[in-house]
Amino acid sequence: MSLNINRQATQKNIVIEKNQAQKQQDVGKKEVDSADKNKDSVQLTSQAKSLNKMQPAGEPQVNKQRVESLKAAILNGDYKINTERLAEKLSKFEGDIGKAFA
Repeated sequence: MSLNINRQATQKNIVIEKNQAQKQQDVGKKEVDSADKNKDSVQLTSQAKSLNKMQPAGEPQVNKQRVESLKAAILNGDYKINTERLAEKLSKFEGDIGKAFA
């Protein structure tokens, strides 16, 4: 009985080459997938866009001086909460939210 060693070696080489080609394709695919994952994106809902429209144009986002004075008052124990005014503001805010999403 004789074996054709060259034929078996050729078949093994073909299998090895196919495996290497598959590994290279897998690595390339992983690089593309990871590149897609590294892209940052943000999508705002229509509700978030409506909330943004409620903010008056030109009004500063943060009044740093007011924040600092409130911090100092809280730390000193001088800060008093006007519960009636707070309730009015909350009620107005809820009304504005209701209008924005109606």
